[in-house]
Amino acid sequence: MSLKSILILPILLSLFTLSMFYRVSTAVIAPNLMQDLNLNAEMLGILGGAFFYSFALLQIPIGPMLDRMGPRIIVTLFPIIGALGSFLFAFGNSFKAVLLGRVLIGVGMTPILMGTLKVYTLRFHPDQFATLVGTTLSVGTLGTILAASPLAYLVHTIGWRMTFVLTGFVTICFALSVFWALGGEEKKENTIASSSSFKPDIGILQSLQLILRSLSFWQIGATAFFRSGTFFCLQGLWLGPYLMDTKGYSSIQTGNVLSLLAIGTIIGGPVSGRLSDKIFRSRKKVALGGLSLYTFSLLSLLGILNIQSPIWYALIFLLIGFFNGFGMVVFSHAKELFPIHISGTVMAGVNFFSQAGVAVFMPALGKIIECFPRMGHVYPAKAYHLAFLICFLGMVVSVIFYAFSRPSFHKETLL
Repeated sequence: MSLKSILILPILLSLFTLSMFYRVSTAVIAPNLMQDLNLNAEMLGILGGAFFYSFALLQIPIGPMLDRMGPRIIVTLFPIIGALGSFLFAFGNSFKAVLLGRVLIGVGMTPILMGTLKVYTLRFHPDQFATLVGTTLSVGTLGTILAASPLAYLVHTIGWRMTFVLTGFVTICFALSVFWALGGEEKKENTIASSSSFKPDIGILQSLQLILRSLSFWQIGATAFFRSGTFFCLQGLWLGPYLMDTKGYSSIQTGNVLSLLAIGTIIGGPVSGRLSDKIFRSRKKVALGGLSLYTFSLLSLLGILNIQSPIWYALIFLLIGFFNGFGMVVFSHAKELFPIHISGTVMAGVNFFSQAGVAVFMPALGKIIECFPRMGHVYPAKAYHLAFLICFLGMVVSVIFYAFSRPSFHKETLL
């Protein structure tokens, strides 16, 4: 095994970790952004969702690009654009400037996860896919941990602007590393793809028609929309201000509690993948069970119980993160419903729904919260509880819809 083969997964996982960091980094620095740029909740919601606007829209072309061009070029060039966005975000002195920076960061991070999953599809056995996806989510979630207490510490010591200058340079380094590590792999990947028992290659329009005519694709997409939309809005933005506004937590204390969301996801991702690949040998059953429990766990955020202790919130956030990790199994479910040659397009389509969910939910919740009167920069608890109720109801509807989707084949069940 060559050095490139050994290093490619650590490099891709490091880039995905950076992507996850960028996604949720506005939660801890929200007070700094509101103060330095004079933002309100609605503007903060738009800024937080800006990453996902471009990220979601570009999922549409990124799937066919990965299927046709391969991951090497795509996963090298796009992160460099993201690094430029990080620099612009760091040096921006107006809402429009930092908004454009967040949009460019979203553009740059668009192909990271899908490119990694495309590599898994072409180079690993299908019975390892869900476990690899879960492990990827687990490792990448370290980025959300970095965006909690470590980010709060960096902001306290060097400022939020210098922090994003640093991450921009790190992003460039990993992007160039991808170009090196994936060099010479195209021939190997083509050999593996051609040896597959799936249907032969089909055109872009044919593949899109095949995907969009499938009801199961829309059912999977719906649950991806609400799962990702609710979780990343809570983790990436609104739970931070909620704890500081209504519970009186400090930014460091808030970061510590928020980190339990990431820790739960780190555990839940590999567990769900293992359950899907080796125990239940089912994508749908594992995803449906985990997402149902994720939905139930959101009840604790509706203000029904008067929770004050950080310990209780830590336990609740751990469970929310753990069951959120089961949501990644839907990528395995979707992939196995279609030919392998359009796997990039299929998974990018599901990811479009995931990121569109965040792009919609983040500003929408900000709009709802902004409807309530505030004192200074502090919003009342009932504003957040109404926003969290909408998250819960959305998950209820999507889980019921997903429950009627068509299960995928797991090859080992045929042996």
